[in-house]
Amino acid sequence: MKQHVKEVLARSVVVAPPKPSVIPAAKAALALTVPLVLVTITGHLDWAMYAAFGAFCSVFGRYDSYAPRFWQQLSVGLVQLAAMLLGTYFSYIHAPFFICVVVLALIGFGAHYVSHAARWMPPGPVFAVFAGGACITVPATTNSFIGVLLVGGGTMIFSLLFMLGLSLRRAHLFHTLGRGISWAPSARALPESLQMGSGVLLAGIVAQLVGGGHWYWASLGAIAAVTGIDTYARVARGLQRSVGTCVGVLLAAAVFAFQPPIWVILLVAIIGQICIELVILRNYAVGMIFMTVTALLMVHMVSPEPASSLLIDRIAMTALGAGVGAVQSIVIGVLASRRKTAA
Repeated sequence: MKQHVKEVLARSVVVAPPKPSVIPAAKAALALTVPLVLVTITGHLDWAMYAAFGAFCSVFGRYDSYAPRFWQQLSVGLVQLAAMLLGTYFSYIHAPFFICVVVLALIGFGAHYVSHAARWMPPGPVFAVFAGGACITVPATTNSFIGVLLVGGGTMIFSLLFMLGLSLRRAHLFHTLGRGISWAPSARALPESLQMGSGVLLAGIVAQLVGGGHWYWASLGAIAAVTGIDTYARVARGLQRSVGTCVGVLLAAAVFAFQPPIWVILLVAIIGQICIELVILRNYAVGMIFMTVTALLMVHMVSPEPASSLLIDRIAMTALGAGVGAVQSIVIGVLASRRKTAA
């Protein structure tokens, strides 16, 4: 047991070698800044989260050439848009919790399968589940669908056009578009996607049973703990998410304590987005610090809840979800080891 704990802790603190990240971070920040400024000055601040979810596609494929990057970001953007629309629809019809958590699990399953087949980098369904979960828990009206399509879809298109414009410096546009999307699901795609969907489902159910106000945050925590090359990596990732979330909540609390105006909140969110891109590939826990701050600021702008409630729920639900995901990963790992030994 002691050796297992040491291995998890060792993997939790490892720092990857540095890679060029300033330019990708600047691009991602611009893809988020322009839509956020537009929704703010037009008086549609309640649509700010759709801009954030649409802009997430800009962080994918940072080290690929322009052709695979375009198709990768397009597939991410379409999945994000589908997740937002599904979440908004089931919120709009006031679907019961069990239907909502099943829908979120299906989003996790589908997004992970597409991620695997289309070779997303970074891999995984966390952004899609975040988008679907937020939309499914925020009360929706008919105007919400307009916000998803206009702001969420518009941000995705802006990000793609921005990337295509940059591609003209080094390659012909038709060459970039003509490569086609990479689609090659391996034999691991289906079982891993089923594990991902079940982790999202179980964490959401457990969170609801204990009375979590933001049960989908537990599902996000579970995703971290079922992502990795082996059981040690998965448990370590869940631990990193929990620790990073706790530190991020403290920073967010410091921001909320000053009761800053909306423009300051937007500025901090954009700075947080830059910091995420600078550090997330080097250490997940450090990246989670800034991701937590940015996520809480985005939710705070559209939520009537007091900030203190958001902060407490974020820690509790993330730790709960990471725990559920870690248990699932350990059980699956033990069963797989036994089958291998028996064979």
